[in-house]
Amino acid sequence: MQHRGEIIENVVRRSGISLSVLAGKMGISTNTLYNRFKEKNLSYDFILTLGMVLHYNFAVHFPEMKSDKALPDDVRAELFQLEEKYKSLLERYNWLLKFLLKKSHEADQHALHKQIKEFINSSSF
Repeated sequence: MQHRGEIIENVVRRSGISLSVLAGKMGISTNTLYNRFKEKNLSYDFILTLGMVLHYNFAVHFPEMKSDKALPDDVRAELFQLEEKYKSLLERYNWLLKFLLKKSHEADQHALHKQIKEFINSSSF
């Protein structure tokens, strides 16, 4: 039988997110998170919650978990709509940044143009 805690620990450590930040997002202490890594038969509910926080599908490791069935249809539909809305807003935000960059260049606003370029380069999209 797979050691569920070890599997999720490997995924978490490869994610690059700090354990204290992850624990905070899950509403648990860092020590509790460490203790969960030691649990061989960690509950699927915890694994699903962790997957939602990490945006990771643990069903790859635990096919019996069937994470797509874990949420009611109406919740999945709502999450899909929110994801689509987020993507649309992100696309509009990126368009706006490019527009501002172009207009600042055309208007010889060198300081503003430089600030926008620095902002774009410092942001991870």
